Amino acid sequence: MQTIYQQYQDHVIKPDTQQMLNKPLEKTALEKEHQEFLQLLIGKLKKGELNPYMPATLFNEPVFQKLSEEDREKGDMGAINIMGIVRQIDNLWKLDQKTSFQLENLVETVWQMKSKLEEKYGDIYVI
Repeated sequence: MQTIYQQYQDHVIKPDTQQMLNKPLEKTALEKEHQEFLQLLIGKLKKGELNPYMPATLFNEPVFQKLSEEDREKGDMGAINIMGIVRQIDNLWKLDQKTSFQLENLVETVWQMKSKLEEKYGDIYVI
């Protein structure tokens, strides 16, 4: 391993190669269900209904407040994790408003996290 590191430690990536590596991979379209979810998410971000730096904006308060303290803590942790990914989605979307493999993966991740928590605790999130 040390030999490989020494071999490439002074290697400089060409600017055009670096630029190509920085571009998100193109994707033609998301599945309909995920496209609708993405539009809902982006809409709420644009309207200010969701603030990706304030996880509490994610809660459906009437449902969330009915949970036990322990379940609310789990919902809080889920919201923190979900909003971290929502920030990434927001940043990617602001770049060029195109779907990509990265965006698809992030949307799927939020979808799965939200679904698992809401399956157990009810409709605790507004997305």
